[in-house]
Amino acid sequence: MPKTIQKETRLYPVILHREGDTWGYFSPEFGGGGAPTETDAIYEAQYMIEGALADLIEAEDAIPDPTAPEDIEADGGKIVYVPMMLSNAAERIFLTLPKSLIARIDAATSNRSAFFAELARERLNHS
Repeated sequence: MPKTIQKETRLYPVILHREGDTWGYFSPEFGGGGAPTETDAIYEAQYMIEGALADLIEAEDAIPDPTAPEDIEADGGKIVYVPMMLSNAAERIFLTLPKSLIARIDAATSNRSAFFAELARERLNHS
């Protein structure tokens, strides 16, 4: 049976607060961090949420619902909402690689897509 493709957009809240020269960001669902500017904090929060959601979707784990506005305690911070597209759709890409490298990859795996996806996840999680 073919896989059912699901697409949905959700708005996840992020609380921004300034701490000296740093802008902190916090997502009730996914945690937080800091950035040098407010704009950078929003971008980094978005990147963090995208990564967490991608991992959950790939693992077929439950996706947390965004926290309801009435349940958010901003503690003097500013609340922004980050739109996230949730989808389990795959996308075909084309790569050009040396034949010798392809041969080595084929000797190591029977699934090139899974091989590259695993490498990409490892690299992105360590950056």
